[in-house]
Amino acid sequence: MSNPIFKNAKKLKKADLKEIVGGGTQFINPDLSLCGCSCSGAVTGPKYCSSYIACPQVYTCNEV
Repeated sequence: MSNPIFKNAKKLKKADLKEIVGGGTQFINPDLSLCGCSCSGAVTGPKYCSSYIACPQVYTCNEV
């Protein structure tokens, strides 16, 4: 019994592999200056920020 996922699959040639672009490379050099911490200790900024920084879990909203 063959797997229906691979029904129309074909083996790619080396030339075809060179044409593939995209993937998870968009954050190779993330701009960490966009990342920060809120007064409640949550990471702010783009989604990748939580992978690079951590914030102290201390509530500091009323401090000057």
